[in-house]
Amino acid sequence: MAKKTPTTASTGISRGKSPDKSVVPPKTAKPQTVASRLPALSAAQIEAAKQKYEQGIIARGEAVEAGKSLPPGATHEIAGHRPDGSPILKRKRFSAS
Repeated sequence: MAKKTPTTASTGISRGKSPDKSVVPPKTAKPQTVASRLPALSAAQIEAAKQKYEQGIIARGEAVEAGKSLPPGATHEIAGHRPDGSPILKRKRFSAS
C-alpha cells in the first residue's frame, strides 16, 4: 500500500506556482500627502485665518491678560498687543478644564 501525502487543505501550504517577486518594479515617486493636494494659500488668507483663530479664543473666554492666574477653561494668556491692536497670544496649557 502506498503512503498518503498530506493535502494542501490539511497543511495550509499552497502547491501552486509562487509569483516571481523580482518582476515588481521599484517605487520611484513619493506618495502624495493630503496637504500637497490642497491649493496654496495667499498671505492675506493666512493672516485672516490667524485673526479669526485669535478672535475665537478671546470670544470664548479662553484667554486672560498676562500676570493673572488662568481660570478653568482658559488656555492662553494675552502677552501684549501688536501695533494694529490685535492681541499676542501665548499658550499656557492644553487642557480647557
